Amino acid sequence: MTPQRSEKIAHAVERGISRWRESNAARAPRIRATTSADVIQPMPRRKPAHSVDVAHVILPMAKRPVFKPGIVRPLQRIFVWFWLCVKYFGGNALDRLRGRASIQRRAVRLRELFESAGASLAKLGQQLSLRADILPYAYCAELSKMLDQSPAFPTAQAIEIIERNVGRALNEIFETFDPEPIGSASLACVWQARLKSGEHVAVKVRRPGIGPLLSADLRALEWLLMLGEMLTVIKPGQTKDLRKDLRIMLMGELNFRMEARYNEMFRLRAEKEAQGVTAPRVFFDYCSDEVLVNELVSGIWMWELMAAVDRKDQEFLLRARSQGIDPTVVARRIVQTTHRQLLDHMFFHADPHPANLVILPNSLICFIDFGAVGRFSTETRNTWREIQYHLRNHDIERMVHASISLGGRLPPIDVDDAMQAMDQIFAEWVLAVTSTDAEWWERSTAQNWLRFINVAREYGIPVSLQTVQFFRATLLYDSIVVRLDKSVDPVREFKGYARRAGKEARRRVLKNVQKRLMTGPTKMDYLGIEQLADMVSQFVFRIQRSVEEPILNFRHVVGKIAYSLSVLMRLVYLMMFVVGIGLVANLISQTWFARQISWTEALEAAAAIGWIQIPLLIIAIVVIRRLLIRMGEPDRQPPS
Repeated sequence: MTPQRSEKIAHAVERGISRWRESNAARAPRIRATTSADVIQPMPRRKPAHSVDVAHVILPMAKRPVFKPGIVRPLQRIFVWFWLCVKYFGGNALDRLRGRASIQRRAVRLRELFESAGASLAKLGQQLSLRADILPYAYCAELSKMLDQSPAFPTAQAIEIIERNVGRALNEIFETFDPEPIGSASLACVWQARLKSGEHVAVKVRRPGIGPLLSADLRALEWLLMLGEMLTVIKPGQTKDLRKDLRIMLMGELNFRMEARYNEMFRLRAEKEAQGVTAPRVFFDYCSDEVLVNELVSGIWMWELMAAVDRKDQEFLLRARSQGIDPTVVARRIVQTTHRQLLDHMFFHADPHPANLVILPNSLICFIDFGAVGRFSTETRNTWREIQYHLRNHDIERMVHASISLGGRLPPIDVDDAMQAMDQIFAEWVLAVTSTDAEWWERSTAQNWLRFINVAREYGIPVSLQTVQFFRATLLYDSIVVRLDKSVDPVREFKGYARRAGKEARRRVLKNVQKRLMTGPTKMDYLGIEQLADMVSQFVFRIQRSVEEPILNFRHVVGKIAYSLSVLMRLVYLMMFVVGIGLVANLISQTWFARQISWTEALEAAAAIGWIQIPLLIIAIVVIRRLLIRMGEPDRQPPS
């Protein structure tokens, strides 16, 4: 290449590079000096559709009726209770003077006093009628006759409660509302009405002020029972469960929202099983803690059918049979639903009073009023099945062991004597149910459990609320069944239930097995297998630890001597506290006032005042009675 040619190429390259640099400089943004004020500028953003407060969610908690009676009102109710006690014990003393004293007259007097004292005490007396483990049966039987009837409160007040709870005017809810109540009890009144949609309903409204009044009565009763325990008039700790159970049962009947749920659950379960029982339909849109609206059923009351059978009212029975109502069929269905409620279902109707049962056409039994509902734990239900199993095998000893476990952890009692009394009860019952000439009441389950409760009261065996409710329900069911059909055999009926329950269980098991054979194990099955393997491993480790531990485990036993020493040590501590206060007072008197307290003169002056000795005497009597009560109890045995 010639020199001229190479120079031309070099100049051309330089010109191209310079043009490229100029074009890049023209495309590049011009950078200018900026300040902080130029940087801070608004930018576009999306506007939220709702406020951020909506994201803050508080989980609503279930609300239960809570009533705070305060202090003044329970004190007023104590005066009412005191006046009732004066009239009761005064009447009993007058009967003894006249030579007419008897437990039946005392029971009638107690019922009449409860009925005359107002709605809350009437309801309290009804609940006390369940506690045959606390009161003699004559009292329980008489208190169960209490009429739960009270004057109705004004309809205008009920309308105000309905509108306040529903949040709508009465004419927006009902097409027609009857101003005359169809029922008036101690806790609520019931009116009939027709909804806008055409359904004929019963409207149950809680009495205004009944909650605080009932709560005040409960607190007054608790104070009196605690005072009786403190003064050892009542055995210390004996009424603890009674006070708790009464509060649970009575306060639970004030919660109409919970009653509505139990009602609906019972109805849905009954329709699914198709066993000849049902319950009214609930309209939840109009229900609250104070108002309950459900279907108004129309039929024959159970007490009407029982009275017709007792009096052999053929005209009434013929009208009933024309509607497909047969007393024998009704009795069998009562027995069937009793077993299903107690042994298969989550809860049972704890107050199947004849006034709470309506007989519909084709012998369909409608349960109403689910204010009192009982629940069985799995352990209690299995214990009842075990008792029935040993009954079929006539194994009395195992029946006794199973039944005494219903009381839970036993207090210090004479277990051997209690079991001997239980053995006699079950022996006579087994003899009655296997005999052909025994009366119906001898074969009754309620008769057996009534004697069980009496033995429990005699020997101090604790009776749980579940057992009390079971006793109440069984007693009412049996009284209905035997009055409708005296030929019913409780043992044979239970065997029939067991066969039906076994067939249903067999069908469920076969269905699940066939499903597994067709589709193979499910994920839940594998999870269950894994849990079972873990349980086996834990069981092996527990056996290994048990083998390595000593055979004898020495446990602390609280006996009579230890209890006596503990009471005496408390008195010593109290005396030391009083002496310490005296020394401090003496030191202050010498330091500030240059005067020494003469304790001898002070004690002599205190002893000269008679009323100071009275509380000291009461304290001494209470302490001595506590020691005597504990000395009379058997020592606590370590658990086996």
